Amino acid sequence: MTALFWSLTPSTARAYRQDLDDFGRWFEQTNGTRLEPNLVTSTDLREYQHHLLAVRGLKPATANRRLSAIRAWLRWCREQGAVDSLPRFPRRASEPQRAPRALGKVEAARLERAVEREGNPRDAALVALMLHAGLRVGELVRLRPSDVELTERKGRVVVRAGKGDKYREVPLGPEVRRALREYLRVRPHGEWLFPGRDGGHLTPRAAEAVVKKYAYLARLDPEEVTPHVLRHTFATRLLRGGADIVVVAHLLGHARLDTTARYTRPAWEDLVRAVEPGNANL
Repeated sequence: MTALFWSLTPSTARAYRQDLDDFGRWFEQTNGTRLEPNLVTSTDLREYQHHLLAVRGLKPATANRRLSAIRAWLRWCREQGAVDSLPRFPRRASEPQRAPRALGKVEAARLERAVEREGNPRDAALVALMLHAGLRVGELVRLRPSDVELTERKGRVVVRAGKGDKYREVPLGPEVRRALREYLRVRPHGEWLFPGRDGGHLTPRAAEAVVKKYAYLARLDPEEVTPHVLRHTFATRLLRGGADIVVVAHLLGHARLDTTARYTRPAWEDLVRAVEPGNANL
């Protein structure tokens, strides 16, 4: 079985081994025989899932992960010729649907203050385009100067190759217009709005590093603050402010409304606030 873990990182291999060891102990206690790949049946898998959820009270995500480890092991066993076919796996345990992670008002304000204190016009423009225009990081780094149009009271950015190569235009609010004007005054000349070091455009990874830098300066968890979280924050703020879901879908470049509808689901923090004293509608 050791060969199964060769291509995995040490932490991932350790997690897989722990999950398989747990299944092995359960299998031996339940069947009275040592775990062998050719002995695993669909009934075993269903009963093990039930055991994890109903008896041990594990979260659906944990149960799903453990079944995924067993599936990976059995597939490897089939490749090695230890089994001819795989047993049927039960359906994944359903997990509560939550809104994508987004910054709250206080967190967003802290992030913006950290950007303002540093006084870097390029970084301010990068963050503003994600937080206040909802651009994907891949769209952002591929912008050209000609894609940005600014007037005294209006502005827009043209995304020429969004997800699925879709074209869209996004109006810019005052925060983004202000940040872009400051940046355009000092921007180096070149083909790209945000040039990189090698003559090309800034890479998505470099843009993500900018976001994490300011998350750290704002005393937020850098692992929890990504370019996509800033995009989620933009969408969540619009929908909770009463914007029409069709309008928000267009601004985000979503092809399907159900993708945008994810932002209307309550986050865990919303559920907590709802049950706090003084928040109930009596």
